Amino acid sequence: MKKRHGILIVVIAALFPLFAVSAFAQDPAEKPIRVLLVNDIRPGSYPMQGITMLRDTIRQDKRFEVALVENAEILSTDLLFDYEVVLLAFKVYLRVPQPKRSAEMQTNLEKFVREGGGLFVYHFACGAFEDWDGFEKLAGRVWDPQLPPHDPFQRFTVRIADNEHPITRTQTDFEIQDELYTCLGKSEVPIRVLAEAVSTVDGKTYPMAFVLENGKGRTFHTTLGHDNRALAAPGFQAMIRNALVWCAQRENFSANAEVPMMRSPEDVAAVDDRALVARLTEITDALPEGAKTLAYLDCGGFGGITFKGETLDIIAPADAKTWTFRPDVPIEGVPPQHFTVLFDDKQLPFLIEGLDRSKKYQLNVVWWDFDGNGRSQSLVVQSPDLSMVRILRAGTALPDYKISGQPPRTVTAMLPLAFVRESKLVLNINNESGPNAVVSEIWINELP
Repeated sequence: MKKRHGILIVVIAALFPLFAVSAFAQDPAEKPIRVLLVNDIRPGSYPMQGITMLRDTIRQDKRFEVALVENAEILSTDLLFDYEVVLLAFKVYLRVPQPKRSAEMQTNLEKFVREGGGLFVYHFACGAFEDWDGFEKLAGRVWDPQLPPHDPFQRFTVRIADNEHPITRTQTDFEIQDELYTCLGKSEVPIRVLAEAVSTVDGKTYPMAFVLENGKGRTFHTTLGHDNRALAAPGFQAMIRNALVWCAQRENFSANAEVPMMRSPEDVAAVDDRALVARLTEITDALPEGAKTLAYLDCGGFGGITFKGETLDIIAPADAKTWTFRPDVPIEGVPPQHFTVLFDDKQLPFLIEGLDRSKKYQLNVVWWDFDGNGRSQSLVVQSPDLSMVRILRAGTALPDYKISGQPPRTVTAMLPLAFVRESKLVLNINNESGPNAVVSEIWINELP
């Protein structure tokens, strides 16, 4: 997972055989819709959050085959034409060197749509080609840096404005926690607005999703989708899948298809309530007299199951990736929460809010090297203003399960309250060796 940057031709060689074979496996009307999800992680690209969850949201529906490529220059190759829908989820700023093949990327994308391909413009991809006038014709509306960017990140209602279109025909208004974009510029390009929302800042109504057609191709454009929390909205997940089917011009394919949903945080809490209660009981039973657990985070799913008291909270990084370890045989005595992890190639930063400098707080972190890849990690805390940094645990080898059969380990440390600023503290779990940094659980106890 650590070696994410690769030569483009290697990525192409790895992906092409997979979809070349599948193309002959089924009748064209029944084969899965091939989706190319294009992100860009080079220096100067906007760090789009939630890409892994976006991919998994699509992948869970068996109507789709999705390939994630993290280099936008793939659009300059003929591989683009092996897909039915290209989903743009990147933005490269003008202040940095542009992709070397920008001209080819633009020509290819325009040809792809004109000849019948589906284009899905996602979130800040409205600014993907800031210096290309032709992108406005494909996207319908584009980012105007002179306009206010968006409302504060918050919960708001997305109203379905068009119940006649195939994408939104079966949808109702839904709640989402997201950025409400107010930055799309005016344009004469005709669009059909499917969903909209009202800004809490200026009281105006802005399009959240719309469609248009170019030549033989179709475009769906949504400004929603800032991170995993936005993607957890079931209504948004349904819209994404419906839009991909429409962009691929495969409406009949969806008629009898079962459409599973990625679980929302509320669903996760309901399904796993008993397991959470059992785990919290186990933790609290082990506390010394007079101590209490104030906040708990199971690091899996959508940022985890969270238990918090009246004030204290542990906030997971919104762009962290999740994974579930599935051992070949059950491991007796290991709680289910230990099998789910948050991970990142380099660092997992957690924000701890609601700390009182007059109290004593014990930090507890559970981690393990489940697949025997030589992971070593450190625990570092810092003040939010970065003025103070302390290593709580230097580089430590994680317990190796695959090779040595070692179970997960709980690491404890006292939080240095001198670092607290405005009741906040930052906890970093750093990768010192191995493919990535991982964590299964975090909780905080208040000691007497």
